[in-house]
Amino acid sequence: MPAEGKSVWGITGHRRIPDPENLFKTILSQSELLLADGNPVCGLTPLAEGADRIFAQALLQLGIPYCVPLPLEQKNYERDFPDSLAEFHSLLERAQTVFTLPRCPWLAESEIQPDVYGRNFQYLSVGVYIANQSDVLFSAWNGKPAQGMGGTAQITHLFQDFTVLKTSVNNEQYCYFRALGKRKIVANRKLIPLDVVQDK
Repeated sequence: MPAEGKSVWGITGHRRIPDPENLFKTILSQSELLLADGNPVCGLTPLAEGADRIFAQALLQLGIPYCVPLPLEQKNYERDFPDSLAEFHSLLERAQTVFTLPRCPWLAESEIQPDVYGRNFQYLSVGVYIANQSDVLFSAWNGKPAQGMGGTAQITHLFQDFTVLKTSVNNEQYCYFRALGKRKIVANRKLIPLDVVQDK
């Protein structure tokens, strides 16, 4: 988990990025502006393909440590990106800490396997955790409406107004997610939009 006393920067973004180099440069330039205040920083990224990993690479270049919250047990999670495991492992090894978020209490293990709907709740969990923990959220969102639970649009919106989650989950689930990661209630939280033009 992020160290106490540090500003926490999180990422939400699409997996398919049409211009990764441009996104990398944009994250670097935005980060350099934020770093001008001199505050120590720690990043949060679940290292999914696309924006998550580009964010991690930018943090490494800037010498900023990052933590990796996993939405699922690692071997289960890896089943979602079998063709890019080498990159995932390389970035995972360079993380300051790695931890797995708990399975949502209303789900059985069989409900979080690939191609099962309950798996989406775990992706929502990691997005909520990052949104709740972050002082700054970098959002590589294409501006289109949400196309699924836990997607970039949904996480971007609930970072700004957590109550929008009520339209997607029941009350028990809402209370669980609100407590996940101990949501920060501070006036100076900042959203950093990162323009992309690709679907989730």
